[in-house]
Formats: sequence, structure tokens, C-alpha cells
Amino acid sequence: MSGVNYSLGAGKPLISREQNYVLDRKLLTIHSEDRDISKWPHANEFEIVLPQQLLNIQSMRLVEIEVPTNLYVFSNLYQNTIMDISGNKIKIQEGTYTPDQLVTEINTDLSNVGLPNLDISYNPINQKFSFINNTSADISLNFATQIDYSINNTSCPVIVFNNYANWGLPYYLGFNKQNITSPKKPVGLSPITIDASFSAVLNGDKCIYMEVDKYNSYDELYPYNESTFSNNEASNTTKKVQINGNNAYNGQINSAFAKIPLITHGADNYVFESRNIGLQNISHYDPPLERLGRLKFKFRFHDGRLVDFQNNPFNFTLEFNMLRSEMGRQYNVRIPSTYTL
Repeated sequence: MSGVNYSLGAGKPLISREQNYVLDRKLLTIHSEDRDISKWPHANEFEIVLPQQLLNIQSMRLVEIEVPTNLYVFSNLYQNTIMDISGNKIKIQEGTYTPDQLVTEINTDLSNVGLPNLDISYNPINQKFSFINNTSADISLNFATQIDYSINNTSCPVIVFNNYANWGLPYYLGFNKQNITSPKKPVGLSPITIDASFSAVLNGDKCIYMEVDKYNSYDELYPYNESTFSNNEASNTTKKVQINGNNAYNGQINSAFAKIPLITHGADNYVFESRNIGLQNISHYDPPLERLGRLKFKFRFHDGRLVDFQNNPFNFTLEFNMLRSEMGRQYNVRIPSTYTL
């Protein structure tokens, strides 16, 4: 036998193994009435259990949402339905008003509390409200007085009176946060008029923020930083941005999942928002989310006020892109002659 050389243990090139994945898309439709009403009586915050657990989630996106546009501008939840005039609580009905409707509502309330000779009027040219004192006594517009809304069983997570904007009913009428005293009308002279400093704000907020607990990706600046927050109140997720060595701004990382503009489309009085109008409310996860079985949502405005949906239903769709392992396969398919493709 001729000699044969065997090379035992000789190195051999390793065959690289690539991990191939296919992106698997799953859509989930959610209606506000899907929530557990007994646990989540208000649709501005609720939790759901998914029909099936989703695995290896690479991204999540708000595809579309349908929100009613007949949301209230004035609500006890927003703490903007009451003002103090000469120690009397003037309380308007919750809802949305035209300027003329608001004039009628407030004048009715003034008469009901014994101030029939104090009127409010609206100038459509400069869009300002004015109080007209035709009484024989001094009138105090106590707009720097904080109203206690706890008696109205509100559960707003913020005290709006501390804000620079939307701080109460007088703000929407165009007045500053200050007490104003009007002297009584001099005998034989014209009534005393107190004009608002600014034009009225009656159209409400322009967008809603949607939070998805643990899965937010929006960074957001806090409004009203100077009076609302201090260094001691900053949480782990709150960062103070220094400008010229001063703590000028507060911001929160991953504070929201989507920003939804309140824009009416069509004649059905509903809002539609999706990627088709140029917004990309999408969150990516690296590494992918291993498992997802439930989601908790919150709908609020920029200043933290929860949206008062007034039991109006709404719905939205979430898109989940999942990574599914893909093994290279070759399929040999025989088509029966009786089949016509």
C-alpha cells in the first residue's frame, strides 16, 4: 500500500451563518369602548389586554386615529368654568360657546347672583370682552383669586391656576391674572367699562398628546417652567437645560408616544390623523421588545390636563412591526394540470 498522508485537525474555513429575519406586520384596532368601564370610567386613560401576545417588536406606530371634534372648550376638568366677581361665584355651563352665547350665559349668571346691572359685552372688531358697571356699588373682578374645583369632583392632575395660559375662565375672556376694582357709576354719567387686555380665546386646544405607558419616544419641553417646577421637583426623567448658566427650561424625555393635531377633515365632524398627512408617530426599539401583552394609554394636552371626551367614542389603529426568524428554504411546487392560474 502506498503511503497516504492524512492531515488530522487541519483547519477548515468556517461557513458563516447569517441570521435572516422577515418583518411581520400586525395591525391592532382599538376603540375607547373596548376598555373596562368599571376600572377606567373615563376614556382619557385606560389599559387593554392584547388579543394575543406579540413577540420581537422592532417598531410601533400610530397609523390613524379618529377623534370627535366636538370636544368641550370649557369644562370643570379644565378648571375654566368659574370666576369670582365681588365674592360671587359666576359659573358657566360646560361646553363650547360662540362669543354671543358666552355673553348671554355670563349675563344670566350675573343676574342670578344679584348683579343685574353688571353686564359683559363683546366687540367683534377687536374680539375683546368688556364688563360694564352700571351699578351703584364698587365691583371687584377677583381674577387673581384661585378657584377651588375640588368641589366639582374633578380629577385633573395639574392645578391650571399656576399656569401662564389656560389658567381659568378670565384668561379665556382675555383678562390678566389680577384683581380689578371698578368704582360705582357716577350719578348722571356713563357706566364704567373695564376692557379685557387681550382678545378672547374660545377655540380650545389644537392638539392632543397620546401617551403609551413605557413605550413613549417624544421628548417634550414643560410649559410655565419658571413658576411650576423647581430643582427639587425634577424627577429622574426631567432634565434642566442650562442657558448661560441659568436653569431656563425643563424637559421630559420620552413623555409621549404621538402628537395628534385637531384638524377637521370632511363634513363628518371628526379628526383624522395618520402618516398620510406627513406625520411619523413611530417608535423604534433596539433591542426589539421581547414580548408585549398589554398597553396603557393616556390622552392629555401639553400642560397635563386630561382630555374631557364627555363619553364621545373614538378609535385608533396601532401598527406593530415584528422580527420573525427566516430560514432559507427552497420550494418545489407542482401545479396540477386541472388548475388554472
